Amino acid sequence: MTLLTHWDGEPVRVWARVWDVPLLEAHDVLTSTNDRARELADEGAPPFTVVLADEQTAGRGRSGHGWHSAPGSGLCMSTLLPGAGAPPAHLPLLVGLATARAAEAVSPRVGVGLKWPNDLMIRGSKVGGILCERHHGVVITGLGLNLRQRRTDFPPELVGHATSLEEAAAGAVSVGALVTALVRELRSLCRRPTSVLRPELHEELAARDVLRGLEVVTQMAGAGVARGIDADGALLLERADGTVQRVVAGSVRPL
Repeated sequence: MTLLTHWDGEPVRVWARVWDVPLLEAHDVLTSTNDRARELADEGAPPFTVVLADEQTAGRGRSGHGWHSAPGSGLCMSTLLPGAGAPPAHLPLLVGLATARAAEAVSPRVGVGLKWPNDLMIRGSKVGGILCERHHGVVITGLGLNLRQRRTDFPPELVGHATSLEEAAAGAVSVGALVTALVRELRSLCRRPTSVLRPELHEELAARDVLRGLEVVTQMAGAGVARGIDADGALLLERADGTVQRVVAGSVRPL
């Protein structure tokens, strides 16, 4: 693990000033940016501390699933978000909205959808994932975003199921501009999240919901038709008998 003095062509201290973050670390290799962010939280690091890594060797998604990033291929980033009290259940969705907005700011031709509860999708393929973990009064938000991979870079089992931002945009993406937009959106959406989604955010989330209207299988409640996401962040699942159940946790996959 080497702490970098420069990132994306500029001194790290310059990026910290541009993003107006209290603490910024950039590393060449980390096992997990979330693990390093947890260490910093234990040392008293304030909200909106940011950790970046060019390579992540033991990254993880929800339910312990791995997320490996080859050197320079993706954005591996963790941010400490304010977490006084219980964070709202829809916080991963807010982080997803922030990421989608930032990705579209640097790649306007790309439309980013959200797959409940924490996946980022482009044209049916996964481009990234989010992991939120509460720790000592803050929420550690980890983001893994495929940035530069080409179709042939993915293992055979992921071809057609995974993509990268540059592959989808058919052009280069500035990672510095991407993170600049992302930090701005995180401040806007996650500085003081409300207990329920504000109406305009709920509407935007509905427009990005890639599961709505699809037959799905959920880990928590079995099969049904996804009927959207409520203002609390729960997936609405219509059962065969016409009843609608709120799914608040677990994985989901389209049939």
